[in-house]
Amino acid sequence: MSVIHTHRRPELGVRQLVLPAALLLGIGLILVRLWYLQVVLSDDLVARASTFQLKVMRPAPRGLIYDRNGSLVAGVRSELVVMVQPNEARKRPEILEELAQILAVPAEVLRDRLKKEAWRPYVPAPVFRGATVEAASRIVESSSSLPGVFVETTPMRYYPDSVNFSHVLGYVWSANESDVARLKGKGLKPPQYVGKLGLEYTHEAQLMGTMGAERMEVDALSRPIRLAGRDGAIPGSQLILSLDKRYQKYVASLLEGRKGAAVALDPNTGEVLALTSAPSYNAALFEGGISSADYNALVEDPAKPFVNRAIRERYSPGSTFKIVTTLAATLAGKMDYDRTNYCPGYYQVGNRRVKCLGQHGAVSFARAFEKSCNTYFIDLAMRAGVDKLREAAFALGLGEPSGIDLVGEVGGIVPTDDWVRRWRSDGKWYPGDTANFAIGQGEINVTPLQMARVAAAIANGGTMYVPHFVKAIRDPLVRERVTPIVPEIAGQVDAPSSYFERVRAAMVTVIESGTARSAQIAGVRWGGKTGSTETRRDRKTHSWFVGFAPADRPTIAVAVLVEDAGHGGEVAAPIARDMVRAYLLGLPAEFAAPASAANASANAAASRSAPSASGTEPEAR
Repeated sequence: MSVIHTHRRPELGVRQLVLPAALLLGIGLILVRLWYLQVVLSDDLVARASTFQLKVMRPAPRGLIYDRNGSLVAGVRSELVVMVQPNEARKRPEILEELAQILAVPAEVLRDRLKKEAWRPYVPAPVFRGATVEAASRIVESSSSLPGVFVETTPMRYYPDSVNFSHVLGYVWSANESDVARLKGKGLKPPQYVGKLGLEYTHEAQLMGTMGAERMEVDALSRPIRLAGRDGAIPGSQLILSLDKRYQKYVASLLEGRKGAAVALDPNTGEVLALTSAPSYNAALFEGGISSADYNALVEDPAKPFVNRAIRERYSPGSTFKIVTTLAATLAGKMDYDRTNYCPGYYQVGNRRVKCLGQHGAVSFARAFEKSCNTYFIDLAMRAGVDKLREAAFALGLGEPSGIDLVGEVGGIVPTDDWVRRWRSDGKWYPGDTANFAIGQGEINVTPLQMARVAAAIANGGTMYVPHFVKAIRDPLVRERVTPIVPEIAGQVDAPSSYFERVRAAMVTVIESGTARSAQIAGVRWGGKTGSTETRRDRKTHSWFVGFAPADRPTIAVAVLVEDAGHGGEVAAPIARDMVRAYLLGLPAEFAAPASAANASANAAASRSAPSASGTEPEAR
């Protein structure tokens, strides 16, 4: 008997219905959303589909720079800057020809400026600053025939006095490849415009500020529709310098028509009170991007206006070095201020006679220093030895950079044993070399800044400060927030107080009755030392003077070097006299007036173009 089984229909459970139901619900929601987008929001989405956001970076205004009295020396103003994309100009050379006609400048000028920016072919580069509103309008109207050409309103650096501060401030222009690498190496995001020399270069981190950005909605033709957002640029910090604008200009006028340098320091802080190099150059040449022809003319000019002689040129110090020779004898334990030495008018070294300035007879230290007796100081050096001469030179900051906040400083030369082996064919040092060394001739080379530090160290009792221009840094948004710069001590000359007292007294005698009588100032007792260094037989000697004032409580130390000018007492000393007199007793009338109308308007312009407390960039009017 067989049993026949029939199939039962399985019963559906709740869990088996969940997945199909969820799928149906999801599909339904998607269909509803599609209907909503395609029907209800259709017009709005079509408009949005034709737009996108463009982020435009806005350069930050550089920090303003003021002198110690609050007078503006480096400002910011809004200018119309013409930008060109190098890649577009390369593909269509006629762009620059048309642009040159609009700007009324030679096309070669624009090509030359753009060539320097070719390392970033797709980034618009500045080729012309200070365009007129009319020219800018024509460029915008000609956009179809000038692809890759833009006009931007940009906060740009300017200098009220672009000549007397050029070696101190430097200049600003667009960043090149080395600038970008240098700043990135310091962890900084490079701005569009950077400092190229001077304080603009060395204080880039403080001055550059933080770039802002605008997010614009534009249509398919890159036409702006609306501002989607803005991050305001934060301006750079403000620098307050130790320089007095009027005093700097006056010191520069003392070197007019000459080649040389003058430096004034505060011996109690290391602050730079004046630093000039002559001849100078006009930093305004760089404001719009200097042409290759103009730049080469500056570099190749035999007068070297582009070279800062105060820190970059090396000279034999002549008799000003006798300050160092005295220290060498002191360090060697050979200094006896009362000991006399006979001067017959020369010093015999082997079969050679080193001439003296006169036949002084029996002289002690004070008389020898007053009359700058070569015989006395050569004898002093021979007894001290060349190693002590070198030690004394290094102790007073010679042979190495001072650390001043300028770029390009050289260290000078102190002829060590290594130097002799490297640069002498026979690698030997002779007694005649020591004789030359003792009186600041031969292989020893210094800069005017270094000799100003020597004078400052004698004035303050042996403290070697690092020279610096910046007294304080001020917050650009909260002007009351000022951070003073603490003077930095590089070292201390390890010599007894008697050394400084004797040398200071001898330097006072040099002015009162010695080789620098031309430096006397009525009512002011001060000290100094002259020097003259031979260059070529067919030229006059370089003229040197170093000094400090006043004698009892020095507040200024100076060094003056004038090339091919004659004896130190004839040329450099009177210049130093005028520097000290102006600093202590007041500037001549034509320089002494407070901020002139022109300077007041410059300060007002800086205030107008400076960012508001919100940190937004200035707007062009």
